[in-house]
Amino acid sequence: MRLFDGNGVNNVDKHKILAKYLSNPRGRHILAKYLQSPIKRQLLYEGVLRKAFYVEELLPGASPFYDKDVNVPAYVVSEEADSIMAVTRSRRIDVPMFEIAANPMIPFTTIQEKRFDIVERTLEQGKSSIMEQEDTRGFNLIAATAAQNTANGINAGLTSATLNPLILADAFGEIEKWRLRVSRVFINPRDYADVRKFDRDILDIESQAFLLKTGIQNSLWGAHLIQSTVVPVGTAYVVAEPEYFGRMPIRTDLTILSADDNRQRMIGFSMFEIIGIAVTNPLGLAEITINRV
Repeated sequence: MRLFDGNGVNNVDKHKILAKYLSNPRGRHILAKYLQSPIKRQLLYEGVLRKAFYVEELLPGASPFYDKDVNVPAYVVSEEADSIMAVTRSRRIDVPMFEIAANPMIPFTTIQEKRFDIVERTLEQGKSSIMEQEDTRGFNLIAATAAQNTANGINAGLTSATLNPLILADAFGEIEKWRLRVSRVFINPRDYADVRKFDRDILDIESQAFLLKTGIQNSLWGAHLIQSTVVPVGTAYVVAEPEYFGRMPIRTDLTILSADDNRQRMIGFSMFEIIGIAVTNPLGLAEITINRV
């Protein structure tokens, strides 16, 4: 159904009606019911990194300090979020915070031309992009931690021609030898094809739609197997329970502010979050490298 079908409304009146509906959120919501869905190329990215870390929303004025009860190194993302800072060996960890932002702008004329709610779709795409950036920076940190583990002789990296139950069992053992429990296994979708070849006696298939949408596909020996396109192809990360692996302090969770530019006739949004990421216990990480022939 189209909004103006059979109503005999001329173009001038159509523009006036659209302008009225687009001037406030309630009007946009009403208008969206008459619009069609766009042709979509792929699913939006769903963030999975927060399943690996203990997430803590900071109170106003609170500092992201964490006391350690064991003397093992920790690695944190630098303030610019583009490199790994020096190893922290003190009894207290200070986690630097960084910002991830997106600033989409939509021409007003484009809104009137589209037959779908481009404003809502833009917000969805913006949220997806921020989650993907968050995961990218987090998995870069995990990769750097795995490299440090190998260099320090902690949970030496494992290599296999395929991702199979035997190599996963060895990775589980690398973590469990420290009296830790494995909670998550992060895998690239291309390598997840190997998991689908496992015997059903090994896997606990997750069929609930809300779990599948979050990337959780199966359970293996009590740990969730999670897909993510951000995980490098040929690599799998086996991670301990969040409270024994790392911290993710959140100064400002994903926030959306209006940022319209009336001079340019643009409807805009400022989307951002301020977070920190720290692997506080490298013992809780094991890396599997898959070298296919």
